Amino acid sequence: MKKFFTVLLILIVIIAGLWLAFFKGKKDTDSGPKQQPLSVSKHSDIFNVSAQKMIGSYYSLTEGFVLWDTLAVNKYASELKMNLDSLRLDQLQKDTIIFQTATSVWANAKAEIEGLLKDGTLEEKRLALNSLTQYIYDLLRTIRYDQSKIYFQECPMAFGDAQPGNWLSKTSDVRNPYLGTQHPKYKDGMLGCGGPKDTLNFLLKDSTK
Repeated sequence: MKKFFTVLLILIVIIAGLWLAFFKGKKDTDSGPKQQPLSVSKHSDIFNVSAQKMIGSYYSLTEGFVLWDTLAVNKYASELKMNLDSLRLDQLQKDTIIFQTATSVWANAKAEIEGLLKDGTLEEKRLALNSLTQYIYDLLRTIRYDQSKIYFQECPMAFGDAQPGNWLSKTSDVRNPYLGTQHPKYKDGMLGCGGPKDTLNFLLKDSTK
């Protein structure tokens, strides 16, 4: 009988210990922050770096237009041409329709930036910017670029009342490269004209970027 009570006491101690461990672990889990899985790009680091350089020089180019700065426009157009030439499309899977489509749009963007560099006036360059923007937008949408959110902005009166103009922006804030800060008629009064027409957002849902 004494042996029976000894075994029973040991079992009670073990069960009590298990219950305490269970509730402590549950409390720690409920009270602590949930760890989110890391966001992993579908593209290689090599490709993402080259794409970021391309997009960065594009943003600098649009800011040159905002400021009506011909020297800055030419400088960053040359930089964008170099970064387009260096875009590592070879990192994409070459046997896919995505690669074929991206290569075609990329070639059009390269031709457009070359035309922009040859254009003489800012007005002509802005027309090229509008076409260039569409090609880069199509390129980023085709490859599902997933390193940042990109806003596709539109100004309804970029080239008068009838023809809109588009540009890409890293924020939803509007800095219109077609009317800018030194427009002959509006000065900087139409800098905020326009707004997002579309948003490219292929970031993973758990990304903190």
